Amino acid sequence: MPAIHTSIPVETGISVFCYAKEREGWFVRKWNKSERRYRIKRIEGATTQEEALATFYKALVAFEQAPQRNNRKRSEGATLVELVEEFRIFEEQRVSAGLKDYNASIRRVQSMKKMLEYFEVKEIIYPSQIDAITFEDYPVFRKSAMKATRKTELKDIGAFCRMFLVPRGYLTNELAMGKTFLPRIRINDDELDANPAITPNDYKVINTYLRGAFISGATTYKGEYTRRMFCCFIHILKNSGCRPSELLAVRRKDIEITNPQRFSESKEKWEDDFKLKLHIRKSKTGKRRDVLCRSNAASNLLEFLKFQKKWMKTNGFTFTPNDESLLFGKPDELFEKTLAYRHLDSYWEQVRMELKDKLEGNRFSERKYTIYSLRSTFIEDCITANLDVYLVARLCGNSVDVIQKYYDRHDVLKRADEVQKLPIGRKKPAKPETVDIDAL
Repeated sequence: MPAIHTSIPVETGISVFCYAKEREGWFVRKWNKSERRYRIKRIEGATTQEEALATFYKALVAFEQAPQRNNRKRSEGATLVELVEEFRIFEEQRVSAGLKDYNASIRRVQSMKKMLEYFEVKEIIYPSQIDAITFEDYPVFRKSAMKATRKTELKDIGAFCRMFLVPRGYLTNELAMGKTFLPRIRINDDELDANPAITPNDYKVINTYLRGAFISGATTYKGEYTRRMFCCFIHILKNSGCRPSELLAVRRKDIEITNPQRFSESKEKWEDDFKLKLHIRKSKTGKRRDVLCRSNAASNLLEFLKFQKKWMKTNGFTFTPNDESLLFGKPDELFEKTLAYRHLDSYWEQVRMELKDKLEGNRFSERKYTIYSLRSTFIEDCITANLDVYLVARLCGNSVDVIQKYYDRHDVLKRADEVQKLPIGRKKPAKPETVDIDAL
């Protein structure tokens, strides 16, 4: 449990608090005597102590509406399907209390589905049937998935067994904590290229297609908007290094566009030079950060926002986006919801299939480009441009070790001149002379 930074008693058994680190925002907790634990709820929209104290009662209402957790005793007749459903509800409660990331809980649900499919093949119905060798065939059963995916699924299965089944008496601690209970999957360095960076020539082909045939291929007015939005979304991903989920969560209040202007010597006049900064509130690590976008990301976004305004007026939308509106929200949802990731992924697959004969691919990987390849592209572009790796890690919300292990595959041939340049014609550095101050 994370350490609490500030706790303010409100009533007997009720307090408003914030954590010292890891989880941002303010929460309210209420002691539940029957459960012998605190029930915790995030105070939505509260970023300061004053806001939390003013609106905590709204979160308290959720305690009355949400059913209390029933710590029922172990049932010999409980099936694994029933226990997985209980685990899902348990995870949802942790998400609502701010103790677990929503995206991580969705991923765990998918892992549980694969585990139940495995149990069905093994004809395992009850937790009492689980033994020390139950999961030894799981990596083979999921051989169609990548190693990293299988490793993540086994990690989620371990959490289900050790955090849920063991405390409730369905598995023994000795069994679940055994070294061979879950098989280990070793991932080599050459297998860490699931999202290879897009080469400059390939991105030029993709960008040309997106801005041309892809946009013109829309058959409805909604399709026209969605495709234009997708093009802008892809361009900003490539020039910001954001994860797709992070960019989808960006609201209008989180962007800042400046215009320092630059002097064009060829045209002999000052020209616009728009710069875009994003404030990422929801990240995989839970830590906020500012992202400085490269290239013409700001101009591309401004172009899309002008199109958006004109499109809404033409098609009879009277709602005006405000600071709380999602930057890539859906107009028919009042910019409160975005396209599902699977929808974006289907668009990307459509683009990749259309250009499969024109893309050369990354010479360091045999894998196909994915939407996450745009993040790898940003990182490699920054490193190739001699940006400090620590700065790149800060922009991307990763550690330097993660950047070097998973993303740094930049082509050293692009810096061949630096490596192979001979010191011809250089003078030897002068030898420093020591001055004797006594001889002055």
